[in-house]
Amino acid sequence: MKKYIAAALAALPVCVFAQSTEADFEPLMKERKFAEVEKLAVQRIAASPKDTIAVWFLANVAGNDSVKRAQAIVHAETCVKAMPEAVKCHHALGRLYGAAAMSSGMMEGIKFASRIKTEFARTVELDPKDFDARRDLNQFYLQAPGIAGGSVRKAIENCEAHGRINAAQGQLLRAEVHIYEKEFDKAETLLSTVKSAGDQVVTRTLPQAWLNLGLAMVNEKLASKAQSLFERQLAMDMNNAMLHFALGRAQLENQAVDAAIASMERALTIDNKISAHYRLGIAYQIKGDRAKAISAFQQFLTYATVGKTVEDAKQRLETLRRTG
Repeated sequence: MKKYIAAALAALPVCVFAQSTEADFEPLMKERKFAEVEKLAVQRIAASPKDTIAVWFLANVAGNDSVKRAQAIVHAETCVKAMPEAVKCHHALGRLYGAAAMSSGMMEGIKFASRIKTEFARTVELDPKDFDARRDLNQFYLQAPGIAGGSVRKAIENCEAHGRINAAQGQLLRAEVHIYEKEFDKAETLLSTVKSAGDQVVTRTLPQAWLNLGLAMVNEKLASKAQSLFERQLAMDMNNAMLHFALGRAQLENQAVDAAIASMERALTIDNKISAHYRLGIAYQIKGDRAKAISAFQQFLTYATVGKTVEDAKQRLETLRRTG
C-alpha cells in the first residue's frame, strides 16, 4: 500500500514558484509606477521568500517609507539567511540599511554603518563585476565618517580594483571620487576620456556622471561653469530632461530667471514626472508670477513628502497665499 501511495504522490505536479525576472519589473519602474512594483514584489515574495529579484525591487521602492522599509528589511534579511550567496539580497539589504541610516540622526545612523559596509562588501565579493555594487560601496566609503569606516583611500582602492576588471567603469567611479573631493577639473578631464564602446553600464552611467559633476559645481557656487557644462551636454542630447532641469538650476543661480523657467518647463515637457516643480516655483516666485508659483509648489507637494525642500515649499506656499 505504501508503494502505491508513494507512486501516486510522485505523479502529482510539484508546485514550484518561478524566480522573477527583471523584465517583470523594469517596465513598471520605467513608468515610475512604484506602488505597482511594490504590490507585485510583495506578491512574489509571499509566494517564494527566496525570490531574489522581487526582494531587490521591493528594496528599491520601499527605502523612503520607514514602515515599508522595515518590512523590506525583514524580507531581505530572510533571503540572506536562507541563501547566503544571494547577491541581490545582500545588495538590497545594504541599500535598505543605508536608507535607514540616512533617515536617522547621526548617532543612530552610525549604528547601521558596519551593517551597510558588510552587505555592500559582501555583494562585491560575490560579484566583483557588479558596477552598481562597487558604486554603492564607494559611496559608503565617501559619505560615512572615518569612525564608522569611511575612507577616501579605500574608495580609491575600490575604484582601482574595479578598473582592473573594466577600465571605463573604473574611470567613472574614480571621477565620482574627484567630484566628492571638489576636484572638478580632474573629474571633467577624466570623464572626457571615458568611452562606452558598447558597454551598457557606461552608456547608462556616463550622462549621470556629467549631471552630478555639474550639480556639484552649482552647489559650490560655480554656476557659470556648470551652465557651460550643461549646455555642452545638451548639444549632444537635447531630449535629456534632467539636463534641461539642471541647466535651469544653473541659470537660476546666475539670475537668468526667464531662461531658467524656459529650461525647467522644457524638462517637464520631455518628462512630466521629473521633480522640477520646487525650483520652478522659486523661479516664478522671483519673477513675481504668484499664480504659477503657487501651482508649481502645489504640484511639488503632490509627490514630495519629506525633506528640507518640502518644508521650504510649504512655507513659501503659505507666504504666497497670505500675501495674495
